[in-house]
Amino acid sequence: MNTILPLLPAQFRIILIERNDFVLHAPIVVRALVVPGKYSSNFAANSPGWEAKKFTAPIAQDTIFPPHSRHRVVAPNTVLELRRESVIVKIPFEDSHEIFFEKCVIATGAQQPMPIRPGPGTSLKDWKTALVDTQQDMKDAESILIVGGGSVGIEVAGEITDTYPKKKVTIVHWDVGLLHPRDSGGNTQHTYVAPPTSPKLGKALERQLTSRGVNLVLSDRVDFRAARMPGEWGGRPGLLGGMKKIPLVSGRFVEADYVFDSTGNKPNSQLVRDADESALTTNGYVSIDEYFRVRGDPSGPLGGEYYALGDVANAPSWKTGVAAQEEGRQFGLIMGAMIAGRRPKPYNPPNRLKESIVLLGSSGGAGVVHIPLIGSIRAPEFILDRKSQDFLAGKNFFGRFQHFPNAAHQGVQSRAESTIGSSNGSVRTASTARTITNGHSNGHANGHANGHANGRANGKENENGIPNGHANGHATAAARA
Repeated sequence: MNTILPLLPAQFRIILIERNDFVLHAPIVVRALVVPGKYSSNFAANSPGWEAKKFTAPIAQDTIFPPHSRHRVVAPNTVLELRRESVIVKIPFEDSHEIFFEKCVIATGAQQPMPIRPGPGTSLKDWKTALVDTQQDMKDAESILIVGGGSVGIEVAGEITDTYPKKKVTIVHWDVGLLHPRDSGGNTQHTYVAPPTSPKLGKALERQLTSRGVNLVLSDRVDFRAARMPGEWGGRPGLLGGMKKIPLVSGRFVEADYVFDSTGNKPNSQLVRDADESALTTNGYVSIDEYFRVRGDPSGPLGGEYYALGDVANAPSWKTGVAAQEEGRQFGLIMGAMIAGRRPKPYNPPNRLKESIVLLGSSGGAGVVHIPLIGSIRAPEFILDRKSQDFLAGKNFFGRFQHFPNAAHQGVQSRAESTIGSSNGSVRTASTARTITNGHSNGHANGHANGHANGRANGKENENGIPNGHANGHATAAARA
């Protein structure tokens, strides 16, 4: 949105529709799930843990747009239906449930289990309470099983072993190594396939985790079907009420009394499915072309001016916060060119989107950074240290908001330009003489995800990390005033 705002003619406006009333910097969640109050063994109110850090922001008119702006934030609200030239919302906007647009951007993000990402309509208070409950459960557990060895699972394991060095931790991961070293084939119109990650990065993380006593079970999966059989542990994450034998598809077992599910993002694409199922890939992502335009039935509801980006779409890159920001920047340029009647340049993921930084608590981790004219190199220690301080919230999160007071608490200056910065996901639209709107859903920007790609949401997750999921779901629209 920061890119397109200066390019919009005066008769256009943007409408942002978001289901929740707050957004988070998702990369920090891995620490907030584990690390309790520093000086308290019983989570006393006077010594809160990472859940109390300033890494959320309200979604409101005055935090997204400057004073007297013609653009509008519609939150909290829910998009119920996508039509060819309009969307239907739950709560009336400007005395109508129907918002017309000329161009609609779907950026509804992806879902992960609570409290990795807040659920639809979850209040900030309830979400923070869920984080504190998870901290306590992990503290009480003796043996923790992490299902999924993508960036979220790895970073949670790092936080646990950093905070509780003697606690037993096991990671079960489907691939031959941590993250996603195996090339699963290229992206196509009909599917989303995450690019492979650096094998050297995965090996570096494996060495550090095994040195901390973490048990790595690779090329295997938890057998959730067997887990739901009578007498078994039930297949639900969280505290298990005692030590249980967790069956794997290989026939082996892992003993644990707590299960953490980090098996990846599920795209928030139900709105698109309801409107035109042919616009989805076989694994549930919105199929888009090189200009982010939704591919579907030309005569159907989405055959007009619908676009999609972020965790919900099958753009050819990892689902990270960095990728989401770059998609947003290039989409803004594409949209600006279209509105001006110029031929836009197609989306081209830059090499820097191959950067990955995965932390293992307050110390440890590994990364790959891209240097122009040189290529990819191992991330220097100071970069890992810098990210560990605030997960780059000051650099990549607070600066996207208008005069946001929490930014001052982080030593960050807010930018004077308007942005859409939600980690919770969004749907955006632009329209002339009407409005552009975005539908929304759960999931969030900068969020991480595990499984084969570990996306961030958002939001936008692991700002530098391996695929993280992002976006809790919101909708944006641009329209002519």
